[in-house]
Amino acid sequence: MKQKLVIIGAGNVGAFLAYNLELFDGSYKLLGFLDDDPKKAGTSLAGYPVLGKVSDIHQYPAGTAVAVGIAAPLTRRRIVEEIMHLSFDFPSFIARNAWLSKAVTVGKGVIIYPGVSINYESVLGDFVIMNMNCALGHNAGIGNYCTLAPGVNFGGFTTLGECVDVGIGASTRQNTRIGSNSIIGGQSMVTGTVPEGSLLVGVPGKVVRGSGK
Repeated sequence: MKQKLVIIGAGNVGAFLAYNLELFDGSYKLLGFLDDDPKKAGTSLAGYPVLGKVSDIHQYPAGTAVAVGIAAPLTRRRIVEEIMHLSFDFPSFIARNAWLSKAVTVGKGVIIYPGVSINYESVLGDFVIMNMNCALGHNAGIGNYCTLAPGVNFGGFTTLGECVDVGIGASTRQNTRIGSNSIIGGQSMVTGTVPEGSLLVGVPGKVVRGSGK
């Protein structure tokens, strides 16, 4: 029997999951989406209905699988914290053609797109999203709720705190540390330590201001 699945977030990440469930291990029956955008109420996405608001998750029985398909790290964390005490299953969705070395650790609620490569002894926290063709060197550490846009390329021993938002094609040197709640601009090259709450852009990357988060 297929496990019932509800996706929180009727946006780009949610649409990716809905269109491509066959890419992942596991067997799910997608019921539809929950989203707080009033413009999406009563609409459908990828052939599945928007069933209500996020608060309507309480209507579903214990054991229902829930995917939090929201790209913004802080929003994703807020929603997870609101529903984590409920008895839902938060599976990870790892595309079959992603490559994960032996000795890689993946938390719950993680979404890994096709073409991702993760080298040995890397650790992904909970509710991380890695978009298409990202690459992690060995011994990387990705904190809870981080989002990596397509084509991100991290050198070995790169570590991220929680809720880091990394733009398309950004890269790091080995041994780079990026503090929690930071934003890394697309195509940036990170060569050193990035303080918590920073906005970094450019090649080489420079901290231009606090992110205000």
